[in-house]
Amino acid sequence: MTTVFAIANQKGGVGKTTSSVNLAASLAATKKRVLLIDIDPQGNATSGSGVDKHSVENTIYEVLVDELPIEQAIVKTPEASGFDLIVANGDLTAAEVQLLDMKL
Repeated sequence: MTTVFAIANQKGGVGKTTSSVNLAASLAATKKRVLLIDIDPQGNATSGSGVDKHSVENTIYEVLVDELPIEQAIVKTPEASGFDLIVANGDLTAAEVQLLDMKL
């Protein structure tokens, strides 16, 4: 069975990224399969997971805007983190406008 956790709050600086990365690492340490999706243009969950957000080919931006299959955006974090990740970077700042212009 799959469980989905969403850690969200409109206000900045309330610990969303720290909580998300630590929860992902803790669950991975108990041998759970974990996919952390970073959807913040600052990409701090990506960096905090030990992944260079500028060296990844496919990010959440390509999934949302270019309709890339989500499986193609998954990267492995370093062994110390032990979970899978979908990276975010500054490209995501343009996604809101582009998504509003998309025809469904």
